[in-house]
Amino acid sequence: MSVRVLVADDHPLYREGVSRAIEAHDELELVGQAADGGETVERTRALRPDVAVIDITMPGFDGIEVLRTLAREELPTRVLSLSASRDPELATSALAHGAAGFLVKGASRATVCEAILAVARGESVVDPALKLEPPR
Repeated sequence: MSVRVLVADDHPLYREGVSRAIEAHDELELVGQAADGGETVERTRALRPDVAVIDITMPGFDGIEVLRTLAREELPTRVLSLSASRDPELATSALAHGAAGFLVKGASRATVCEAILAVARGESVVDPALKLEPPR
């Protein structure tokens, strides 16, 4: 059984790159893409992915607001947050609002795919570059 994944990022090139990495992985299935926070919530409601890979800074409402909405609606999708920022406070905020993981956008394709699988298994993942402890 493959892990169903939604990719949300406002930068088309990055969104497409992550989507292609997912499509090329035997254990992952791309079920949709979104370009902003509102679209991310709508697609998550409709598609019910196992994992949503969400850029933390998007137009509309940002990744933190998406996390708040998913938690409020008790949607079962687990979230792997991505950011170009290496700000530990941003990562801590995402994790505090329900993200199961946080990676910096410089992560490799393999790292992103392995993090998606880990998050789907119920594990927490934090980019080692941030020097934070994963949530328990």
